[in-house]
Amino acid sequence: MGIKNKIKSVIRSIIDMTKEEKLYPVPQPMNAQKVLEGKVALITGGSGGIGLAMAKAFRDSGCKVIIAGTSEAKLQNCSEKMGGIQHIVLNVLDVASLSEKVKEAAALYPENRIDILVNSAGVVAHHSFASMTEEEYDSIMDINAKGTFFMSQAVSKHMIEKNIKGHILNVTSSSALRPAWTPYQMSKWAVRGFTMGLADFLLPYGIVVNAIAPGPVATPMLGKNEGDTISNPKQPSGRYAMPSEIAAQAVFMVSDLGNLIVGDTIYMTGGSGVIDLKH
Repeated sequence: MGIKNKIKSVIRSIIDMTKEEKLYPVPQPMNAQKVLEGKVALITGGSGGIGLAMAKAFRDSGCKVIIAGTSEAKLQNCSEKMGGIQHIVLNVLDVASLSEKVKEAAALYPENRIDILVNSAGVVAHHSFASMTEEEYDSIMDINAKGTFFMSQAVSKHMIEKNIKGHILNVTSSSALRPAWTPYQMSKWAVRGFTMGLADFLLPYGIVVNAIAPGPVATPMLGKNEGDTISNPKQPSGRYAMPSEIAAQAVFMVSDLGNLIVGDTIYMTGGSGVIDLKH
């Protein structure tokens, strides 16, 4: 080691010795049935499919839940059926209104805060590459990618201002594992990258960002309704995932039990995009 390197090493050691050690609370065992007790969650796309299943699972885990969407009638219906949750009409593409909407949502409970954001609003592609229109392309990319970006921006600002050590969970897809030749696949690649970048940006504030990536799920978005068969021969697992299965994993990820999962995408694909059925 040269004299310059020795000097640098000594200086580093002195600096390290003068730094204050940061103290972290020791994680305590939690009641698995109430891991979200004391938390308030805002779920976009919360009036159906995966978003609604997460709302139910969060509520059952002790969380106070606010579902968001564009249809007052659907949101009201879900709130009445579920009981114990609030709702707010919110369009993720009305960027100028999002900060106020977040404040309105937070004020729905006495805590006046949002600890958890789930970006579940999304749409799928209905046409292939050759027949894709500009209108459909823009709609998919805007809702899936742009909406996720600006909702995260608005809620993370709220969390930082109130010093909330919160969680943001993006709902992406196994399509983020595949070559992207539709705007849906492209949007999910974008969300995967954004999840990593946002986690890097927000972790210094104590905000944990991750994504959950299902394969095909038995939801109305894929033409599946309650009571339909979940058989899917194209899937390595042989079936669709149920929204409740995705929701159960989400509960863990947005709880304090998941604090060391940072910037990751947890895939629940049933092997889709991973397993080759040709073997």
